[in-house]
Amino acid sequence: MKSFQLLAISAILAFSANVFAQAPAAKGIKITKITGTVNIMKDGVVTMTLKPGDAIPEIADNSVTFAIVDGTVEIEAGGKKISGATGSNFTVTSNAGQVNVALGAGTPVAVKSESGHNVILTANSEVKLVRTDGTVLITVVKGSAVVTNASGGGTQTVQAGQVVSVPSAPMMTTPAPTPTPTPEPEPIIVPGIPASTVIATQEVVQAVCSESSSSPDCQ
Repeated sequence: MKSFQLLAISAILAFSANVFAQAPAAKGIKITKITGTVNIMKDGVVTMTLKPGDAIPEIADNSVTFAIVDGTVEIEAGGKKISGATGSNFTVTSNAGQVNVALGAGTPVAVKSESGHNVILTANSEVKLVRTDGTVLITVVKGSAVVTNASGGGTQTVQAGQVVSVPSAPMMTTPAPTPTPTPEPEPIIVPGIPASTVIATQEVVQAVCSESSSSPDCQ
């Protein structure tokens, strides 16, 4: 029995080493933040338990399950940010241009796209996000999800089989052009008038001429 237990432990350790290679991540799944206890699983087997302060391994597999015992965890995959909290049990699969997030029973999971749109998965749901030229297509594979824009508005519930298209990058707002100030007309100084008297229009010059036709400006 003891030999069997040692073999089982060796097999799990070997499996864990394959999932969490210490080489640069090849599939683009990355753990970015942990505030509690998280079990890392593969095919129903716990391969690693992480807590705050633990060294975060680089993930070489393209599909990993995260079970949140307590606290929160944040994952990056294919440009998307996936966040789970206590009770969440979800699987992230990342391939070229596509990210799938599948949530089992438990706390909802949030997926944030490159443009800041949020996808909230409810229990027993799965979404597929595929990036194309200029857009991200969000397909609900099963269950349902709630999609909001970057500010939390524009809420819509998407059911299995439905597709929503969102931008693949933040919307850029073009600032309004600054109006060009109109230059003030050059003041006209009439000889014989005190320097403090500024005549700004031709009508005033004509009024002066009617009183003093000897002014050079009235010739």
